[in-house]
Amino acid sequence: MGVHKARPLLPQLIRDAEQGMVTELTRGEEERALLVSAATATEAGVPTHNAPAFGIADARPILGDLVAQAAAGAPQVLLRHKRPVAILIPPTATAVATPDMEPAAAATTPQAPATAPTPPSATTPAPAADPMPAAAPPRRRLAPLGQVLDTLLPTAPEGADTGGDAGRVALAGLSTGITALDTALGGLQPGRFYLVAGAPGTGSSLLTVSAARTAALTEHRTVLYAASGLTRADIAARLIAAHTPVDYRRLRAGALADAERTAVARTAELLQGAPLLIDDGAGLDAEAITDTAADVPDLALVVVDRLQTVPDPRLPLSGPHAIADAVQALAHLARTRHLPVLAALDTDNPELIATLAADITLTLTPDTVAGRVHLAIAERDLGPLATLHLTADAAHARLTDSALPAQTQQDTPTPAPNVPAAAAEGPLKPDAPHPGTNPPAPAALPGAAAMDTHSPAHAPGPAPAEQPPAAPRAAAPKPATRPAAAAPRPAARPAPASASRSEYAGTGRDLGYYLDMITSAVEAALEEHGGDTEAASAALEKKAIPNGMTLFEATRVGAAYEHTVYPERLEFLSKKTRNGADEVWEGRHKWENAPLMEAVRRGEPAEVAVDVLDTNAAYCSALKTHLPIGSLVHQPDGGFDPKRSGIYLLPKRPTWDHPHLPDPIGNRLETGPVLLDGATVRLLIRCHKLGLSEAPHITEAWTSGASEGLLEKFRRVLTQARENAITGGDQVTEKYVKAIYAKFASTIGESTYNRDIRRPDWMHIIRSQAFANLWYKAHRAHDHGLTVVRLRGTDELHITGETDWRTVFTEGRLTTQMKLKDQYTLPPSRKRSAQ
Repeated sequence: MGVHKARPLLPQLIRDAEQGMVTELTRGEEERALLVSAATATEAGVPTHNAPAFGIADARPILGDLVAQAAAGAPQVLLRHKRPVAILIPPTATAVATPDMEPAAAATTPQAPATAPTPPSATTPAPAADPMPAAAPPRRRLAPLGQVLDTLLPTAPEGADTGGDAGRVALAGLSTGITALDTALGGLQPGRFYLVAGAPGTGSSLLTVSAARTAALTEHRTVLYAASGLTRADIAARLIAAHTPVDYRRLRAGALADAERTAVARTAELLQGAPLLIDDGAGLDAEAITDTAADVPDLALVVVDRLQTVPDPRLPLSGPHAIADAVQALAHLARTRHLPVLAALDTDNPELIATLAADITLTLTPDTVAGRVHLAIAERDLGPLATLHLTADAAHARLTDSALPAQTQQDTPTPAPNVPAAAAEGPLKPDAPHPGTNPPAPAALPGAAAMDTHSPAHAPGPAPAEQPPAAPRAAAPKPATRPAAAAPRPAARPAPASASRSEYAGTGRDLGYYLDMITSAVEAALEEHGGDTEAASAALEKKAIPNGMTLFEATRVGAAYEHTVYPERLEFLSKKTRNGADEVWEGRHKWENAPLMEAVRRGEPAEVAVDVLDTNAAYCSALKTHLPIGSLVHQPDGGFDPKRSGIYLLPKRPTWDHPHLPDPIGNRLETGPVLLDGATVRLLIRCHKLGLSEAPHITEAWTSGASEGLLEKFRRVLTQARENAITGGDQVTEKYVKAIYAKFASTIGESTYNRDIRRPDWMHIIRSQAFANLWYKAHRAHDHGLTVVRLRGTDELHITGETDWRTVFTEGRLTTQMKLKDQYTLPPSRKRSAQ
């Protein structure tokens, strides 16, 4: 075969050389060279210290010229990861020739000059004493215009199925799996570098997975997937979730139903033979990707997921400078290997994107409609080309076309254990309809099936179009107990107008839909236990964790971004013992006013009347806090970014010089460095703005892009359900809702009772937000002339003073109100003697 045919075999020939084989390569009839290992050439005494060096990927397009140079007596060095692995030497170096040499690996080749990319290392001129002649510069390769036109005007192969569309032609490149995007781009075209830019949660990684999945599974083309910051398990789980489809979070948590596991097993069998190669190894940089690409036969697509803007010493593809270098190297790889390269970037910063100057930039930004994203397509020299609207199906780790109405797509539920008819038959095709598009509304299901401990993450689907989800019933007083023989509730209740049915535009659901999930579970428990409220409450409390996670997942339908469910575990967020704690300190309060207590002991004043105020639903209110969306990324330089949240390291606890106000970080007495969560750090920054303390000095941080609204719909549903229960005197629902938010906050860390999520950082931030909310109430009381006596936990505020506390806080049981819990007198010994 000729040299031009030997190019795809170059990696194999190099591997043969490393194993001791010698291969003869020829160009024309006269120019011959031997390909040997670097060690063999050294042993034979071939002088190569001044020889030109080429990376394997750079050598393949100009192999003919390299053979010519070696035949003329100028050895050529081939590199892998900057290391010499093989050398082309003249045939006169007979010391390395062997009888079993492989001359068939290279025959003649056309004499057209080849393209000469810039070699990775500069060639230094040989010293005068070196008898080897200097290498002549490689000749340029010229392409006739007609040959170029053939690449721009693709036609469908003879006999190909065009789907009955007259004039339809094959894509110029590989499909991305998203029809609208393929139409705009003509597919991913060879020789072009595509940059998918989007802030965390907008779906840039989902687009790269879609392209890789379509190329490998649908078009059966070889794909190299370079995973930077992700693991091969992450990639495999996203491929399975998108292709089956099943819920990605429950797949990672191992919480699938039996029918779903069967479907996943069949998809896994399909993936076994997929030509998709994943590299998630350490030291993954652009050079490693380029060298690996040279070793992959018939490579059709390179995917890089992802380029990270925040520098991380463990990730070479991170930081602005590394990203700029990587983009240039990957664009060069696309051009020299004549294949598409697709890379995800974790920001939509227009300034950074402009400096990178990718061939094609795909920028993802959240849409005003929840669950949808804008995709702006721009070409480097021509500017904006098109804008698309896509749907982010976070539950199944994929982006889809928005050809259907938003409600139809965004309300597509995860296949439930009792409805995966399509899943039970096997994995779906990429364009197959999602199973269970129109399941019964929760009101139409048997109460016990609406929220079931055997299916902790099953989120009921939407109501059929002709029967909208029912609103909560009017707030009429409910009896404390219900009759034992309660009549079965109707299949679907009417939806009376109610002020509690707050609309969420774009999701196709209102609060009544989620409130009905809670009502259904309560009614089912009461029916099961014959109207016994104590037994029903006990049963509901046992289901509070799985049912709470089901409600949380349901409220995430239509969300604009995907949060990480099982991020990489950081050492300081892991418990040191089974019943111990990790290293992050929450701002918990066990504080009392030391100057006041000292004055009381001296008898000044003689007696102090104290009111104990109770915060209502402290943990429920604390769900409104800035939570990190993705995995925490180390920021060795520290600092604070209000758009991010996570864990922060302070070299020492901040000084607090206000004995009449509680310390913001609670009763911590230890000295030395302290790890604080985002909610506590934001409280310290607020104290600095109030002039009460210096700004926190943050030396290191572990953060991710954050959102204050991540749990907002979940919080509003629980808040409204609690208020409805209080108004109607429904103690069963009130206790049930309290168990949901309290156990959600306490088990999303490392609890064995909750396997649907592992976010100890969320747990710390939510609990610390509850402590911070109590601190804000104490500061408000102090500002209005009241004296803060004690702070206890997340909900107890002890105050005294001439001012009536009801002029400062509204009295009541709503989450925005305070209620009187107790009263006592200081000193307590005098009170007892008077009695």
